[in-house]
This record gives sequence, C-alpha cells and structure tokens, in this order.
Amino acid sequence: MADGPLVGFRVLDLTAVISGPFCTQLLGDLGADVIKIEPPEGDSMRRIGRPAKNGVTAAYLNFNRNKRSIVIDIKKEHGRDLVRRLAVKADALVENNRPGVADRLGIGYADIRRANPKIVYCSICGFAPKGRMANHPAYDPVIQGYSGMAFVQGIKSGQPTAVKMALADKISGMTAALAIVSALHAARNRGVGQYIRIPMLEAMMAFSANDTMYGYTFVPEDEYKAQAPKSTTLDPFKTKDGWLTIAAFTDEQSERLCNAVGHPEWWKNDLGPAERGRNMVKSLAKLFPERTTAEWLPILEAADVPSGPVHSYETLFADEEIVANESFGTYEHPDVGTVRTVNPGARFSETPMKVWRTPPRLGEQTEEILREAGIEKSQVEELRATKVII
Repeated sequence: MADGPLVGFRVLDLTAVISGPFCTQLLGDLGADVIKIEPPEGDSMRRIGRPAKNGVTAAYLNFNRNKRSIVIDIKKEHGRDLVRRLAVKADALVENNRPGVADRLGIGYADIRRANPKIVYCSICGFAPKGRMANHPAYDPVIQGYSGMAFVQGIKSGQPTAVKMALADKISGMTAALAIVSALHAARNRGVGQYIRIPMLEAMMAFSANDTMYGYTFVPEDEYKAQAPKSTTLDPFKTKDGWLTIAAFTDEQSERLCNAVGHPEWWKNDLGPAERGRNMVKSLAKLFPERTTAEWLPILEAADVPSGPVHSYETLFADEEIVANESFGTYEHPDVGTVRTVNPGARFSETPMKVWRTPPRLGEQTEEILREAGIEKSQVEELRATKVII
C-alpha cells in the first residue's frame, strides 16, 4: 500500500514509450494513484525491445511500476467520453502525443478543463511552441544532438557522441514530474489547475547547459569562451585489473592525491595551474596500471581524495555500499517471476517513496477503475461489446 507524499492524488497517464511513463512512474513512487490509459494494443513498450520473458519486456517493467491499467479505445467517441469522465475525479493528466493530437481527439487541455477546472494537465513534446519545429516529433538521440549534449560528450575525441541511454527522455520525465508536483501544490492553494508544456529540447538544455556553457555566459563571449575549463579528470583511469575514477577538483585535493601516490613533485613545481594539472593526469595514467583497483582505492580514500570504482552491472549489484543500502530490490510478478528493480532515488523519513504495486497487465484494472468512476455494470458490458474497452 502506498504511503508516500502524494497519497490521495490521482493521475491519468495517457503516455507511452519512456518520457511520459518515467514521469508517471515517479509520481506513482511518490504514492499517487496512477491510472495508465492504454489503447487496445497496449503501450508499445509492452512489445518493443529485448529481453522479454513470457511476453513481458524488461523495458515495460522498468517504467511502469506503481500504476493501474485500463484499456480505452480513444479513437472512438465513447472512449474519449470515458477519459473526460475519469478526468472529473483526477488531479492531473499527462500525455506525450505529438502536439495537436490530443486537441483533435477532444481530450486536450481545453476539453479536460471543462470537465475539471482544477486539473493539472501536462504535455511532454519535442520542441517549444514557436518556430517551424513546434509540431515535429522527436526522439532521444535527436534531442541529445540538437541540445548540444552530444557535442559536449565528444569534445575530447572531436566526434559528437550520444550518451548511451534515453537521457533526454528521462530528463524530460523528471522535469515533468517536478512541474506536476509544483502545479498540484498551486492548485490546492489557489483552487485552479493549469496547463504545463514540457518541450524535451528545453528540458534537456535546462539540465545540461548550466555547467557546460561557462565560456558563453558573459556577453559578448569572444573574450571568455577560450577560458572555460576543459576538465580531463572526468574520464576514468585504467588500473591493473579495471578502472577507477578520481575527482580532485581543488588544489588541496590534488596535493593530497600526489602525496598519497608517492609523487608530491607532481603538484609542488613551478608550472602554471593548467599545465601542472595536465602533467599530473598524464603521470597518474601511467602509474595506476601498476596496481589493481582494490589496491589503489584504500590509498585514495585514506588521503580523502574523491574517488571510486567503475562498475558494470555485473559488479554493481555486489558492491558493499549498494548491498548495505538496498539500492536495488526485487518483487514477484505474476507472469515472469522475480524482477529486479532500482529503488527510488529519494529517501523520505516519514512518507517513503517505494515500489508498492507491480507493473500492471494490459487492462488489468479496467472494471475496477470504471466502477470507481460510477459507471454501472450494464454500461461496462455495453462498452466492452462495442470494443470501447477491453
């Protein structure tokens, strides 16, 4: 049972793939009652991607816990009527269709607001509302490239490189979740809802630009852009048996680092700060392969140098910090058995985020949700006969 800070709030989830489902999963982790409204064929993530077990994909499981599922064919007018009826008792609605689709279907913000003036309505889309790209579709790699993220990742090699995950999707989902929680607070205080648009491009830039645009902060930028730091210490160092990371960002940390590895002269010299730092990194890169990661880490930790191992998932699950803090958990799913999941990233002392409901089967709670909306059994049977619901 949920006991998170959003207990008592109901969210209608008309999203698919990653950005929207990640947003609503976060809201569900916080305790909200998330109703996942799916078409008859279900969210495409139920079918796309590997691996899958007994017809259930890992991709679907990893973005859809703490939700209930109802199947409604919103291509049919009676289906759209059902969405509007469900919205009467909802606090928020989230959709990530291509801009204009929800409006054409009659379930856009103006339509839903007529049913419930207090609704918080959030649309996740690709681009901001002005300009020729306003109504274009967008996928994660497109946004990583457009936002400058791929360029930043490839500065060292000179070749733009995408982060190997759905980063833009997840950042957009997190931005949307924060915006929705804030708007729910405003709705309780003011008594009115509002429309929120989350362009993936703007969410990605708002996340990535703060510490990557230093050289362009002062306008005009010509005098300053060459002065922006180009840190090389973010890259892991090779050891005898693996890799480790070091983040010695202050002079004190760098001095302790050089002393700890037995080479104080790498820091105590007459070179300028930039050249001294480059030479230190090159020297460390030659030194670290002489010992294993397990041998180096205690030395660095004793010197209070920010450092850590580089894990694969094979080693991460067994790491003593991860195990001690129970950062990953498991639950039993009725179709696939034991499922591993990463636990929510925030720890509340009184109203914990947690996994309290397994990802639903397609349409698993259809009748339950309609009954809560006050729809009579005879109406449910009629809707099923006309395939508005399944």
